[in-house]
Formats: sequence, structure tokens, C-alpha cells
Amino acid sequence: MPDAPTVLVIPSWYPPRGGEFFREHSLALAKAGLRVHVLAAIETGMRHDPGTYFSPLRSTTTKLPNGAMEHTQVYRRIPLLGKNNAMNWVNSIMNRYSDFENNYGRPDLIQAHSSMWAGLAAARIKQLRGVPFVITEHRGRFTGRGTLAGALIKSWHVPLLAEAFDQATRIICVSSALNKEIIALSPGSAQKLSVIPNMTDTAFFHPKEGAVKQHSGFRFLCVTHLEKAKGVDLLLKAMASLDSNGSAETSLVVAGDGRQRKELQQLCKQLQINHKVVFKGTLTRNGVLHELQQADALVLPSRFESFGIVLIEAMACGLPVVATDSGGPADILTADTGILCQPDSANALADAMQQLIMRKHDFDPHNIRQHCVARYSKEAISSKYIGLYNHMLMGTA
Repeated sequence: MPDAPTVLVIPSWYPPRGGEFFREHSLALAKAGLRVHVLAAIETGMRHDPGTYFSPLRSTTTKLPNGAMEHTQVYRRIPLLGKNNAMNWVNSIMNRYSDFENNYGRPDLIQAHSSMWAGLAAARIKQLRGVPFVITEHRGRFTGRGTLAGALIKSWHVPLLAEAFDQATRIICVSSALNKEIIALSPGSAQKLSVIPNMTDTAFFHPKEGAVKQHSGFRFLCVTHLEKAKGVDLLLKAMASLDSNGSAETSLVVAGDGRQRKELQQLCKQLQINHKVVFKGTLTRNGVLHELQQADALVLPSRFESFGIVLIEAMACGLPVVATDSGGPADILTADTGILCQPDSANALADAMQQLIMRKHDFDPHNIRQHCVARYSKEAISSKYIGLYNHMLMGTA
């Protein structure tokens, strides 16, 4: 195996359309000594870019820290044409890949983040150029938890997903909750599956030494998108239950935005808990850190969740967490780091939150952080990926 193999990272979504984690993951691999290139197709749509939608499509190459290179290609998303948009995205990646190989040579392997649709693009590159690839699956719909998750896999997705998984050399799930649905789509994938969790920057996310809380009582923090799958409606009902049970000093900060924001704010009024809940909107990374350092615990009420990276960000800050048994959180939480409860139940969530308040002194911030650093730091997860790549390139995986 070459001393420094070239890894081409293909993310299914990427900044400024989300996907900051994929950039951080790529930079961590580069810091660990790999030659890393990122090849990303970035959507332009009428909703986000009405003024530039019909402008010439741009491609850029940028040098990132640690020697990584980033190559982006803009593609146009056409409203209401899901399958056509998927194929346009894949074609954009493949066209940009031809330019990449002409300029930089054939990569040793491709790291695709999510089957939809980076995994499909990697499969088609493999068919044409023989480049082996890994899919790391991140999407919560593969947990199979409830009808909402199942409805996100359309009939036209199935053969394309099977193509991606069938062609992959290895498939990494960020939690064990994803395995079953992937095997159902691609039965031959069972022997290729393994679990490597997501990473977090434990140097950035840390407890604030000598921090003085700027609130009285017990503050929960929820950092999530405001959409039905994330269960914030259940959290607000749980808060109302805590309020009616006399937990007058309990408050909640909700960080994030989404289509349900107005609906959720109206629900607060209906439940008469406006005095206990603050909606912060979308925060910067520094803003999330500040709120974590001011909170007493994190709560994640998702109906389904592939992993829940905010859980490990909170743990890196020494916070205990309450999360629903919605997929990924079951792999993360231990009796020493938080409480897992039944999903899709406001009563179960309220009981878990009340239990955490009553047992708050049982959760040691130092131990929670050390648990996170040992399992989810960039160094810990990068070493797992490098070991996997070594085995692939030596033909033993």
C-alpha cells in the first residue's frame, strides 16, 4: 500500500447546503496523513438562489487546511422532479470526476458519504474506472423507525440504492440501527457492513472552566432542525407536563430552524409555556458551543435518528443527555452519560427529563467528557477509517 493513499471524498450534500461535518471529516483524514480531495456537487435552486438560478454553472478548486483539496460543481435542481434531479446530481459528479482524474490521476479509493446519491455516483465511477469505494451511511430513513422514516424511501430509490450498496467494497453505518434496512435493500451487503460512529471536535467542544450559569433552575438545550422527524412537538408537550408537575425552575432553549418553527411557537402558546421556552433560531458553531456551556443537559426527542451528532458534542462539553430510542442514540448513551426513553411519546420523554433532573449529581461531567474523547474524537475515528482503508488497499477487506 502507498504510504499516503489518495482518497477522493464524495459527499451527498455539502456547504453551503449543509454537510459541514463532511468537510470536517475530510480535514481530519488529511491531518492524519492521507492525500484527500473532496468532489462535491452543490445544488442551486429557485427557492435558495432565485437571482442566480440561470447563471452559468460554476466549478471551483480550493486548497483547504492540512493539504486537502476541494473541487465543487454547481448543478441546477428542477422543482418536483426528484429522480431527474438525482440523475443530474450523479452526472455532475461524474463529469467533474473526469476533470479530476485528468488533473490529479486516479485515486486509490473513494469515500462516499451516504448512498443518496454519492454512493450511486461512486458505483458508476467504479464501473467505468475500477476505483474501489466505501459508503458511509448517515441518513435516518435507513433506521426503519416508523412510517415517517419508511415513507422517505420511494419506489424509484430502491434499484438505485441497491446498485450503490451492491457495488460498494465496504459499507460503514454510523450506528447499528441502519444495518437491517440496508441488508433488506441489498442482501449481499451483510458481509460488507461494519459500524464506525461519527466524530466530533473534542478540542472545540469542551466545558468552560469556571463558567457561571446565566440562569437559575435546570436548563435543557435542544439543538435540531425544526421538522416533524425531530420530535420537537413532543418535547414541548413534555415541558408542559414538567410545568404542571411543579418543575417551575425548568427551562428549555431550542436552537435551530425549519419549516415547523411557527407551528411550534404557536404550540408553546397553546401549552402556556412561553415563559419557559426560548427559540434561538439557527446558531453559528460558536453559538452552539456557548449554549452547550450554559445548559445543564441536552435533550434530543427525534422520532428517528441515524446517529445524533449533537449528543456527542454535548458529551464533549460534559453534559448528560436525554434521547429517544430512535436509532443511533442507543449506540451512544450509557447509564453514565444519560437516559434513553421510548420514542414518539411525550410522557416517556417527560419522565426521562424529570429523572435526569432528580439524578443530576449522578452524572459526572469529567467522566462524560472522557468517555466522549475516547470514542468519538477526530483522532479515534480517523484511526478507524485509516485501518479500514489499509485493509481495502491490501485486499483484505
